[in-house]
Amino acid sequence: MPHAKPLTIDQAPEASKPLLKAIEEKFGQSLNIFSTLAHQPDVLGGVTQINDGLQNDLPAKYRELAYYKASQLNACDYCSHYHRQAAKKAGLSDKQLDSMNADANDLFDEKEQSVLRYAEQLTQKADVDAALVVEIKTFLDDRQLVTLAAAVALANFTNRVNHGLGIELP
Repeated sequence: MPHAKPLTIDQAPEASKPLLKAIEEKFGQSLNIFSTLAHQPDVLGGVTQINDGLQNDLPAKYRELAYYKASQLNACDYCSHYHRQAAKKAGLSDKQLDSMNADANDLFDEKEQSVLRYAEQLTQKADVDAALVVEIKTFLDDRQLVTLAAAVALANFTNRVNHGLGIELP
């Protein structure tokens, strides 16, 4: 049972209503995380702005791989559900996504393995080894690296919001 009730557009504060309408248009439905964050319009606006910013620069496959890995590590079923769909749309296979916590080096290329290690390190220890950053920077520029870090950070944020508020899948 959720600790804070998801709001409909009609129930939401005035400042949240246009954001919720845009979310429904974008995703074709209301998502409980956004409907719950609507209680606090500034937080909802910030999260949607960051989420929109992540859609630029970084290849979708890397973004979704990192987001899904962080969500798996944090056991966030809500984020894993939605980002599994997005990861598949970005070109990842069910076999790859089912092997996130296994020794699956043969399923991922070297760049994907680097992205997975980056997401794992940043999620588990809130830091990343310098050698891994050097490795990542052989195929990502600074702007893309910022987006990768932000994707992992947003995954960790949304994972904790979902757990802290008991947000459920619709």
